[in-house]
Amino acid sequence: MPWARAKFKGQEVWAEVDADGAPLARAGRIGIRYSDKAGATIYQAGAGRVEPTGAAPVTMPDGVAAAEAPADRGSPALPPGARPPSAPPPGSRPSGRGSGFGSAGSRTAAQATAAKAAATAQVAAAAAASAIRCFTDGACTGNPGPAGAGMLVKFPDGRTVEGHRALGYSTNNVGELTAIEMALDELDAAGVPVDHAVVIFSDSQYARGVLSQGWKAKANVELIAGIRQKLRRRPGAALQWVAGHVGLAENERADALARRGVEESRRRG
Repeated sequence: MPWARAKFKGQEVWAEVDADGAPLARAGRIGIRYSDKAGATIYQAGAGRVEPTGAAPVTMPDGVAAAEAPADRGSPALPPGARPPSAPPPGSRPSGRGSGFGSAGSRTAAQATAAKAAATAQVAAAAAASAIRCFTDGACTGNPGPAGAGMLVKFPDGRTVEGHRALGYSTNNVGELTAIEMALDELDAAGVPVDHAVVIFSDSQYARGVLSQGWKAKANVELIAGIRQKLRRRPGAALQWVAGHVGLAENERADALARRGVEESRRRG
């Protein structure tokens, strides 16, 4: 993953950038780190507060994402390699509280409304840019247990392709990752040029983190490596996190397809 020198709150940091060295903003935030060492903590800073310096991008070893972005909430910047108390241990799964939308099943009405509005706006922006929109989801009963993956691909010309897969006895994370891989494979099967704009929507912070945010993979290593390679072959593709179960029709459909995979896994025993 490329990084370049930038300024954040008056301090030098490394900011996540694209291949041309431009800051890579997702949902209004840019990944930043204070160290170029493996395992460095990666924060999500407000895009308007990260100042590029024009430095050339460089490749760095994987870091570990903080659960939230404390440096962007007014707390002092941390020294290189430091990890705040709110950050999870390396390799653990984040809570998702940093989105401000709460967790599915426990959101307030206001959080649910805000989450749906944000997701709808993200999808609309992708459509306006004539990007291919992929909606992916994984499901599991028991975790681990009978698992499945589902994906929905919407092409700019109105075509829609759906798919699901039974994963047998597995985990929800494997389902989330597999759904993304299925969408990428569908793009290849459809002959979509590798530089065509594609946005892959997922409600999994874990999948987005290990595939595009530099999180260190401690499980599902081979699966993650394979998907990362497929993403590298598609410079036009970007992963976008959206809150799950907020009434976004395409995301709900991907969830239904993933659950169809769960049922098939259950029947196969």
